[in-house]
Amino acid sequence: MRKKTIQYGIDPDTGYVWSRVDSEVAVPVIDFAAMGPSDGFAMKANLERMSTLDALPSINGVQWTRKVPIELKNMHREFWGMKPLKVAA
Repeated sequence: MRKKTIQYGIDPDTGYVWSRVDSEVAVPVIDFAAMGPSDGFAMKANLERMSTLDALPSINGVQWTRKVPIELKNMHREFWGMKPLKVAA
């Protein structure tokens, strides 16, 4: 089995973190149905898988980086079926 490599990127327009594995990306999509008055209409986003071609032209603005909080990295790693990174104690 081939080892997966994950890249993280930040969308400068929204501040949301994307990830890429091979020719697919995990894109945060706002879940409007989950917003409600009980939590002050806080925005919630779910990761959605799509091909890098389907993500054009939005993916062109994403700034790829390693500087992403470990909690967000682990959320993306779980989405892609990877083991979480260990949090430093």
